[in-house]
Formats: sequence, C-alpha cells, structure tokens
Amino acid sequence: MERQLADKILETGIQLTAEHDFDRLLSKIIDCAMELTGCDGGTLYLYEDERLTFCIMKNQSLGINRNGKSGEQFPPVPMNPKNVCACAAIQRRLLNIKDAYDCEEFDFSGPREYDKMTGYRTKSILVFPLVNHEDQLIGVVQLINALNEKGEVVPFPEESEKVVQSLGSQAAVAVSNMRFVQENEKLMLSITQVFTDAIDARIPYNYYHSRNVHLYVKMLVDYINRLHEQGRTSRCFNRENRDEILMAALMHDIGKLVIPNEVIDKDSRLGAGMDLIRERFGHLTALYHIDYLEGRITQNKWIEMKNRLVEGEKRVQEINRKNRLSQQEIAWVKELGACTYTNASGHKIPFLTLEELECLTIPQGNLTGAEREVIRSHVEYTVKYLQKMNFDKRYPHIIQWAGAHHELLDGSGYPKGLKGDEIPFEARILAVVDIFEALTSSDRPYKKSMETEKALDVLENMAGEGKIDPEVLGLFRGALEENHGQIRLIQG
Repeated sequence: MERQLADKILETGIQLTAEHDFDRLLSKIIDCAMELTGCDGGTLYLYEDERLTFCIMKNQSLGINRNGKSGEQFPPVPMNPKNVCACAAIQRRLLNIKDAYDCEEFDFSGPREYDKMTGYRTKSILVFPLVNHEDQLIGVVQLINALNEKGEVVPFPEESEKVVQSLGSQAAVAVSNMRFVQENEKLMLSITQVFTDAIDARIPYNYYHSRNVHLYVKMLVDYINRLHEQGRTSRCFNRENRDEILMAALMHDIGKLVIPNEVIDKDSRLGAGMDLIRERFGHLTALYHIDYLEGRITQNKWIEMKNRLVEGEKRVQEINRKNRLSQQEIAWVKELGACTYTNASGHKIPFLTLEELECLTIPQGNLTGAEREVIRSHVEYTVKYLQKMNFDKRYPHIIQWAGAHHELLDGSGYPKGLKGDEIPFEARILAVVDIFEALTSSDRPYKKSMETEKALDVLENMAGEGKIDPEVLGLFRGALEENHGQIRLIQG
C-alpha cells in the first residue's frame, strides 16, 4: 500500500512538472490532492498582494468545477489568523480539522452559510500551504470531506497529512517554475516592445504597422482555432505556435531600424530634392535675366525661358507627388531633363540632374530601383537580428516565418524568391496581413488609405495571380467579417 502511494506521489510530481499551461497546472494540483487523499472537494488560493486570491474550486458531490476566470467569483481571503486558510499561510503549517461545525479555533461562518445555500455539509477539512524551495509562500490548498471506502465523510487520516505535505512542496515548485517562465516571456515581450518603440522613434508609421499586424494575426489565428473546434478546418494553432506567430508578427520589421530615414520616410519622388530644384530654377531664371540685360539673348528669349522655368517648376511639383505617371508625363520630364543652360564660358548647367530625372520618370511609386533594394534589405537585417536573439528553443520557427513575410507563391517575392510549398503557412499569413495593413493604414506618409473592401479586392487579384495563398485570404476575410468593429487598431 505504501509503495502504491509512493508511486502515486512520484507520478503526481511528473504530471505537475510536465504541464506547460498555468491554468491546467493549478487544476491538476487540486485534482491530484483530491485523488491522493480521497476527498470530495478542494479549493486552491494563490498568495498575491499579501492576500489569498481564489483560483480553483472543485466538488464532486455538487458537480462544481470553477476557476477564478469564469463562473461565481469569491473575494480574496484577508490574512486573518481566524481564517483557517490564512492561518495555514501565516504559520506555514498544515491544519487538520475533524469537523468544521465543532471547531472554535477558526471562523467557519462562511462555509456554514454556503452549506445553507447548497444543502451541503462541510465536515472534515485539511489545509496546507504551498511553500517553494526558496521558502516563499505560493498559496494554500483547502481540501474538504475525506471519504472512506463506503463514501462516508470521515476525518483526514495522518497518512494524508504526509501525502499533501509532499504534494505541497512539488506543487509550489511547479507553480514557481511556471511563473519564472511567464516572467521570462514577459521580459522577452518587453524587449520586443523596446524594439518597436525604437522603430517608432525613427519611423512612426511602422510602429503602428507592426502592432496592427500583430492584432490582425491574433484575430486570424484565434478565428482559425474556433473553426477547428467546430470541425470546419484542419488548421489549428497550439499555444506554442500561437505565441510564436504573434511574436513573429511583432518582430517581422525590426530590420527597418537600419534603413535610412530619407528612404523609408520618402513621401514623394524627390523627397527633400524638390527644394534643390526650386533653388536651381530660381538661379537659372536669374542667369537668363542677366544674359538679357547684358545683351546675350533677346527679350523674347528671356521671357520664353522665364515662363518655361516657372511652368516647369510647377509641373515638376505636381509630378513629384503623383503615384503613377502616364507616358506623356514621362516624355515631358525627359524633354525637360534634356534642357541645359550654357554660360558665357561654355559651362553647361542641366535643368535636372540624372538622379532627379530617374526619380521623376518612375512609372509607379516614388522609389528608385536602388532605393527599393535598400528597403528590401530590411528583411535580411530582421533575420540577422533574430538570429542574435537566440530564439531557437522558445521560438524555433520565428526566423523562418518573419524572414519570409515578403515571399510570394509565384517566386516573385524577396529576399529568396521562394515558391509554393517552400513558404510556410505561417509566413503566408504574415504576407497577407502585412499587405492588407499597409493598404488600409491611415498613417502612411506617401499614400492614402484604402477602404477594407477595396484592399481585399487587391488581395483577391494577387491570389488570382498566384502570388498569395487564397486559403489564407479566405480565412482572413472570414475573420474580418466575424470581428467587424471589435478589433481595436492603433492609429497614427
């Protein structure tokens, strides 16, 4: 019998240390305590803010299985020694009460009132503290109504006292270890927040982008899990994978920390270069005026060139702000770019530099080929930073997923040009959400935001072209419809 009990205690320790979910761990502590002592019910309190906070209550006779997050809530237990649980916590000792109705040492008015409401009869009580290896109080477990083989309520035997003392130590260490892991995860998340805050300091819109991508991914992953529970998809995310893809969503753009502001914040074709053109055209106007005054050109020529420069500057300003150019506009810029001023000594001053000409003749967008490559390099820097963070054990796929959020199924993405099944499902999620958030964002300095349906139409076209995953897009659309008006995005 003793050997069987010892084996049970050992098995209990293995179960507790193997559990990775905090709520399930607390539930297992009560389950194991009730099983080892053969009792009818149990309650677990955690010691927080100098009081005992209700966490778990179970009772077989009443069919109760309640935790602190749902159902009836119980007020915290003050650290008053007249309360049996508080006394066990304060004195760090086990208390074995044979009959709560025949005990004057402690105040059992609460259990008696509860018994009146439920018709239950609280009799034997065994309370023991959870104290970890550093002698820190973790909580208290209260067991009620030990049962004999006939199902009759009896006092808790001395044998149960030894069992729960062993269980209390194991449970306290398990809870402490779980909290340590949680604190490490909070630290990791806070470090991530520091990175996004650093990005915010340099690129305000990108901060909101990363946070909003995280919110959208969370919405989508939770939606997929609900569909899985309903048997409507084979896809699902366990706790570890869910945490990992959410971390990847937050960290996917940290490589933008090293991208020059003049490139990443460029809100027009020329950026700050428009001021140089304005100064140059003013200077050229003055030179032509001097030429007229000194008789090198006629008055008509002077008026013609002055008007051309005034009109040229105005039109360049318009083109500078355009996202897309017609062939006629490109031809006009090239014609202007071919113009030069020649001074008396034969020195030529071009109306536009080669760099300005390149910027002003981009068919769509405002970045040159070289600038696009600089922007694209942020993915490679993201991978480099994540590699240095030693995420291997906790987040073994984060580098792969975050590093592929700009890959497209047809191989036209970057940085590796991956195709089809080479792109993980999680990276496909990041790709769809990343594009959608960028299209609908209201804080981009270089474009107006799109309405949701128009952005989804753009994504549908991309899916039709074989660039993004239609399954992911369908799931994302469903998640948006289900959560309409409930997801609170961060706005600039």
